[in-house]
Amino acid sequence: MNKQALFHQANSVWSYIENKSVVTLLFRTSVKDKLQIETVEYNRFYDYNNRVYHLMRLYLQDELFNYYITSFIPNHYGCVYYFKISENEEYYFYNEYGLTKEEPVRLGNYEIPRIQETDVFCAPDFVDSAIFYQIFPDRFNRVGPDDSHFEKWGSKPTFYNKFGGNFKGVTEKLDYLKTLGVNAIYFTPITLSHSSHRYDTIDYMKIDPILGKSEDFFELVQKCHEHGIKVIVDAVFNHSSNEFFAFQDVLAYQKRSKYKNWFLIDQFPVVVRPDKTYQTFGHEPHMPKLNSQNKEVREYFLKVVRYYMLQFKVDGFRLDVADEVDSDFWRMFRKEVKSLNKEALIIGEVWHNADYYLRGDQFDSVQNYQFYEVVNRFFVYQKSNLNTFKNEITHLLMMYPRNVQRALLNQVDSHDTPRILTLLDGDIKRLRCAVLFQFTYVGMPCIYYGDEVGLFGDKDPDNRRCYVWNDDTNKKEVFEFYQVITKLRNSESLLQKGDFRFVHIHEDMLSYERYINENFIQIQMNLSDIEIVMSETQEVILLPHEIKVIKVEGGIQSTLLEWR
Repeated sequence: MNKQALFHQANSVWSYIENKSVVTLLFRTSVKDKLQIETVEYNRFYDYNNRVYHLMRLYLQDELFNYYITSFIPNHYGCVYYFKISENEEYYFYNEYGLTKEEPVRLGNYEIPRIQETDVFCAPDFVDSAIFYQIFPDRFNRVGPDDSHFEKWGSKPTFYNKFGGNFKGVTEKLDYLKTLGVNAIYFTPITLSHSSHRYDTIDYMKIDPILGKSEDFFELVQKCHEHGIKVIVDAVFNHSSNEFFAFQDVLAYQKRSKYKNWFLIDQFPVVVRPDKTYQTFGHEPHMPKLNSQNKEVREYFLKVVRYYMLQFKVDGFRLDVADEVDSDFWRMFRKEVKSLNKEALIIGEVWHNADYYLRGDQFDSVQNYQFYEVVNRFFVYQKSNLNTFKNEITHLLMMYPRNVQRALLNQVDSHDTPRILTLLDGDIKRLRCAVLFQFTYVGMPCIYYGDEVGLFGDKDPDNRRCYVWNDDTNKKEVFEFYQVITKLRNSESLLQKGDFRFVHIHEDMLSYERYINENFIQIQMNLSDIEIVMSETQEVILLPHEIKVIKVEGGIQSTLLEWR
């Protein structure tokens, strides 16, 4: 037994609470060792001498380690536990002090003294079945007469031009979105701004009139709800525009401004120029960074939250640059949001491991950029082989508890990245494989507007092209494929709630399953230009670029999807 491979940590992604009362534990061993792992549980006050054994099952595996898992409801709302390791006829025990031959009694064992409901991560119920559609409002659809203030719809985007997409344009296409199979929309910012992206907010309490009136947005949200579609809006609380009223006051009155502590000012005088004397988003002098530790700033933004949730009935927020805003404010933010609607969804923009934010006291979800990178490296750039991809996906699954994984927002592109079909140089076969993985993996898949018809776009601003409706360049075959996989995702609970595991069928085949107990859906992909043949029987099991989705339920097998 490789003793150095053994690992567990209490009160972490290795030890957490699911469904308010279920304890889930994970334990790591070497992939080369054949061991039986049991969790030994007891309560420190009740039934002290009554040891309960829970056999752990193999959950995941990579090139170095096996990861075992077990879940149980402890007696009396908490437990003390350690691990029993069986190798051949030898027995060992593992607790906070490490490996021992002597069975632990009390000190040194792991503990969950009592399950506290307020400490349990609990995302809104709808995340399991959510399929998101991201809309960049200026470029999705415009309803109304031609306006000389806007560029011709479909012309080349720049950092500064506007095309006049509006709320009525989105409302007009709700039937289209329903036909596509989505049930949630994530809007990039809609507040008053000079830019097309609107991440430089001038007035948080005012909707940009280019998009329409407040009544238009209210009608849009109402119509979305009638179509069974949730509405999530972007909230930019890390920074504002330099034309935000509070910053304008600072520019006018400098040290005498009553809003000077709303911002992070290094020295006076404050002047908007490249060699700025105040902190900003990135290097942008027109985006001054807000001081989220300031009481008045916090009160102002909680007022903004109430305005959008009560006035327009939005279903949650995506939080821009969330990891640069202090966590104490996010905890206040969460309490405010959940007091207004328990089922409201909070998604943070965090580009790194976000476990710290996903412990039940801050966010419900983050944009899963690790997923984006691993998927693009394998399917798009082809910089990783199949074994590396499996190891990286396993690492992602071990980064978060299972209930957190199901709430993560999985994107293959967005307004911050080149579009996937552009990176694929128009290769629709490889696009299908990447998107199928996105929709059959754990978490909430998100379609960036226009991807479903093969919209192209390189780096910003080219990735924010207009969706040109009824255009001959729109790819019907791509749209039909998206319809098939959204229907598959919407109809199969195994794809919404099942665990994930890779299965080995052939060394050249990507094959994996989503499973609950004995029922599973198996996905098979041939990513190559040649047939995959079983060497023993010479049977062709997958044609070039063929994908299959097979379901086994109650011992009965059926084919859900077969695409060549």
